[in-house]
Amino acid sequence: MSKTCLILDCFSLVYRSFFGLPTTIRRQDGQAINAVLGFYNTLTGLMEQFHPDYLFVASDHPSPTFRHKIFSPYKAQRPPMPEELKTQIPLIEEVIHSFSAPLVKLAGYEADDVIGTIAKHAPSDTHCYIITTDRDALQLVSDDVTVISPNSKANRVFTPELVQHEMGVPPELVPDLKALMGDTSDNIPGIPLVGPKTAKRWLDTYGSLDNVLENAHLLKGKAGRNLMEGLEDALLYRYLATIEQNIPTFCCWRAGRLSFDEHRVRTVLDDLGIRASIPQVS
Repeated sequence: MSKTCLILDCFSLVYRSFFGLPTTIRRQDGQAINAVLGFYNTLTGLMEQFHPDYLFVASDHPSPTFRHKIFSPYKAQRPPMPEELKTQIPLIEEVIHSFSAPLVKLAGYEADDVIGTIAKHAPSDTHCYIITTDRDALQLVSDDVTVISPNSKANRVFTPELVQHEMGVPPELVPDLKALMGDTSDNIPGIPLVGPKTAKRWLDTYGSLDNVLENAHLLKGKAGRNLMEGLEDALLYRYLATIEQNIPTFCCWRAGRLSFDEHRVRTVLDDLGIRASIPQVS
């Protein structure tokens, strides 16, 4: 029987929790705990739904990534973390540690790269479920990897077929698509005048960004001329959009096997001022 691994994108879920619940949710000393409560509810709900054999939480490291070093505008438009969320991060980490789940982060890389590496190197009999609202992760979807985007009504479950339907390209071509049309969420410019329809048409015709670039001289209109003038830019943008799957992080699958002490979890919840049930996953 195959095993199940949950890989959580920490900050993706933390931000979702923070903006999804009112900051009026506080403990007696006035500390906001809305993000903590939302994260706990999401985590435990997933544990009860999937009964995972393994659980990992991937996080961004505060240091600049290799992407920032080669392209300084990368994600430069994003606002700083709200102060009322920043004070909750150590509390959320306490929750994660209470379940004995590895919290994996690595200087120079993003959570996406940690997620991609864990998913790629999972044991052959393990199906990975990546829990994130970040659509960059759709490039990781395969027969053995499913991306789940949490939703208050119904979670969206991304299989290879749904990625093809949603994005217009198969998972492995998502970075190629973003290289051409850009990605405002990551501040990747893309090729001027190349929108989603044009980018998908070119990829559908030629099969990959490399083949599109080889045939750029055949592409008509201003968009085609812009691509001719930006061949190196397109390759850079694809590099920025591609999740690394072989980063030098130590990932011990034995450490990721789900096993926790209910008393420890209850103690942490009591300290945080959270009244919630502890998941039954055995």
